[in-house]
Amino acid sequence: MDNSQWNEIEPLSDINVTPFVDVLLVLLIIFMITAPIINHVIQVDLPKDTYNQDKMKPVQEPLRIVLDREGVVYVGETRIGDSLKESNQEIFQKSIRLWAEKKKPPWIVDVEADEAVRYGAMVPVVARLKELGVSMNLVIQPKSKK
Repeated sequence: MDNSQWNEIEPLSDINVTPFVDVLLVLLIIFMITAPIINHVIQVDLPKDTYNQDKMKPVQEPLRIVLDREGVVYVGETRIGDSLKESNQEIFQKSIRLWAEKKKPPWIVDVEADEAVRYGAMVPVVARLKELGVSMNLVIQPKSKK
């Protein structure tokens, strides 16, 4: 028998692996797509506690400082004036000192600035608060979900 010719009597000894590789590749793609989707959750039974959420509330209400579009400063509901004027900065500092004398530390202030306010108008306000040792929270408007 000649080796170069295939004889119908001899069985075919080579295995065709192409369909097997195709199936493996399809399975690999399926796993690659579904793996990030599956959440890996670890089930944990947490111990119960008598913790009260009210304990997380601040000891005192923070003072609200607002800078409007024109750079005018408000302490609480009181209008101080243009934040860049030296006289208004002194009035601002005095009003913060008076507020701090009435309250116990830690002093907390919420600073709200209009998005159109210039950075230069905000600097004197932040600098005066830092001089007095007051903790600041810069308040932003959360993004609305559409």
